[in-house]
Amino acid sequence: MLHFAVELGKSKNATLILVTNGGDADAAYKIGRYLQDKYDSLGVLLPGLCKSAGTLLAISGKELIFTPYGELGPLDVQIRKEDKLGALESGLNISEAFAAMEERANDTYHRLISEVLTASNAGVSIKTALNAASEMVSSLYGPIFAQIDPEEVGSRSRAIRVAEDYAKRLNLKWENLKKNSIGMLSRSYPEHSFVIDFNEAKLIFERVRYANQNETEIVKRLKLLARFQEPEPIIKYLDKQGNFIDEDSERENRREKSGKRSNDNEPDTGTPS
Repeated sequence: MLHFAVELGKSKNATLILVTNGGDADAAYKIGRYLQDKYDSLGVLLPGLCKSAGTLLAISGKELIFTPYGELGPLDVQIRKEDKLGALESGLNISEAFAAMEERANDTYHRLISEVLTASNAGVSIKTALNAASEMVSSLYGPIFAQIDPEEVGSRSRAIRVAEDYAKRLNLKWENLKKNSIGMLSRSYPEHSFVIDFNEAKLIFERVRYANQNETEIVKRLKLLARFQEPEPIIKYLDKQGNFIDEDSERENRREKSGKRSNDNEPDTGTPS
C-alpha cells in the first residue's frame, strides 16, 4: 500500500477504501502514520468488513464514511492459541475469565455465609461462618485460579496496551475519536466479531457520515471486492471522474511519465553549433 501511495501522484486529499478481516497492529500503525504524513485530509470509506487492525487503521482517518454494509470491529488483539495450529482467540479471554471467576467466587462466599448462619439459627458466630465459607470457596475455586498463568495474563495485557497506544497516537492528528473511546473499543465489547455499524460508530467517532453518490458508485463498481477481503492485494486505478482505468495502460502511462522526467533532468551533452 505504501508503495502505491508514493507512486500515484501528489494529491493533497485521499479516500482509503478499507476492507480487511484484520492483521498486524504494527503494520496498520505504520500505514496510518504514513498516510497522515502524506495527505492533508484522509477519508476512510467502509463498504464492508473492517475488523481488528482495520479498526486501528480507520482511526488514522479524518472522517469515517459508511455504506449500508460497512462495519468496524473491536480493537481487542487476537492471540494465537497454544497447541492449536492457526487458531486465534481474543487477548481479553483470560482477563474476562478471571473477572467472571472472581465474581462467582465472591457471590459464592457471601451466599455460604448466609446459609451457614441461617442453618444454625444464629447459633454459629460470624467468625465461624466466615471461616467456613472461606474454606469452602478456597477448595472450590483454588484449583481453578491456580491454573491461571500470571505471565500469560501480563503478556496479553501488554498486547492490548500496544493497540491502545497505537490508537492514541493515530488519533493525535485529526482527533476523530471521542473521549474514552479507545477503552470502549479495546475492552467493552463482548466478542471480537461484534458489529460496529454506522449508528454505533457515531457513539465512538466525531466525524461519521454516509457515502455520497460518487463514493457509492465506486463501491458498486467494485462489487464483492468492496465487501470481503481477498487473499491477495488488488490495486484498482481511477481517473478524476471515478472511472476504472485499465491497469496495463496505467502502468504504461506511469513508465512514460517517469521516462520523460528522467530525460528532462538529463544534462545537454551535445556540441553547440
